[in-house]
Amino acid sequence: MNLRILGLILALPAALVAQETAPLKKQEPGVQVRLLAEVAPPELGKVCLFFGKEKSEGIILPTNQLSDPLTVSQRVIVIKTVEKEIPLCSITLPETGSAFAIVLVTAKPAGFAPIVVRTDDPSFKAGDVFFINRSEKTVLGKLGNTPLILKPGENSKTRPSSAVAETYYDIAFATREEAGDKLISSSRWPVDNNLRSYIFFFTNAQGKTTFRAVDEYMTSPVVRP
Repeated sequence: MNLRILGLILALPAALVAQETAPLKKQEPGVQVRLLAEVAPPELGKVCLFFGKEKSEGIILPTNQLSDPLTVSQRVIVIKTVEKEIPLCSITLPETGSAFAIVLVTAKPAGFAPIVVRTDDPSFKAGDVFFINRSEKTVLGKLGNTPLILKPGENSKTRPSSAVAETYYDIAFATREEAGDKLISSSRWPVDNNLRSYIFFFTNAQGKTTFRAVDEYMTSPVVRP
């Protein structure tokens, strides 16, 4: 038998085995995620991201800033506790984009529900604000001349407009009540072209609607594996 033909015959079974055992999920080098939690009790400890047979390093979930970026090789992710590997949340990243913020809001009976924000979206720019209404009331806002209406459980991306003297915006928030709209905050926001923000509205222990802001500075962070 011709040696070249014999070599092809011998190689064929190996090729078939390689095809059968090839991974079904496409590897995604360079996809980055950053985490931000609505709340993170201390007893939760560190969490890590599981994707396929890999996992990230353990981190403490941040609540006042986005975490450092973590690189994942697949777009289906499960967040688990480091200590007992208890699943907290499953996430499927969109097919478009290679950088995401995963905002984790509390979900019953336990764990989190993800809000996935594509952070390399050209339409999500410095000066934009991503609002998340976790309160029990409809929130009304006036961002300069930009209106905001956000029902409980909704989120929305928008930006202030009509800066005063190109320096600041007049900002006001209220809740919709049966007796009429109730002002909860009135302030001035400086114009800042170096950051965008995430704002949580929530109901505090006294039953009042309030909010907190988390700023994301538009810099190139160091990537962690």
